[in-house]
Amino acid sequence: SSGGTGKYTNFECYEFTQYEGETVYIPNGWWHAVLNLTHTVGVTQNFCSQRNFDEVWIKTRSGRKKMAYKWLCKLEKEYPHLTRRARELNERDDFVMKYDPKEVTKREEQEKERKRAKKEAKMKSASSSKNDRFDDRDAKRSRLERVVSP
Repeated sequence: SSGGTGKYTNFECYEFTQYEGETVYIPNGWWHAVLNLTHTVGVTQNFCSQRNFDEVWIKTRSGRKKMAYKWLCKLEKEYPHLTRRARELNERDDFVMKYDPKEVTKREEQEKERKRAKKEAKMKSASSSKNDRFDDRDAKRSRLERVVSP
């Protein structure tokens, strides 16, 4: 045990030196830090297979939105069954792909409609207050006329 508290009670830290020619595997989801002791070339690869696709897709679509859309397009050509699975997961979770052209167009149309409605409300408000001023003036004249008229 690490002596940690709360959710880190069972936290374990592994410290080691990796030597020339050795390979290190870091399991999915493990936080890690690297300190290079000499000039180093590191080759890393995040791994996704059909077995862990759901978990990787869900993390990627939220954390790397633009890359997720590009990946989805690439999957469409190379692995259509994974594209279907990604879309099923999105639908299941009501997840909207930010960079999907359909969604971009939809957001642009919504923004135009919002601006149009705001402009219309502003014009209606200005017109309404203008009519209120005329109504007040007419009411004053009407009262004045009644008082003055024989």
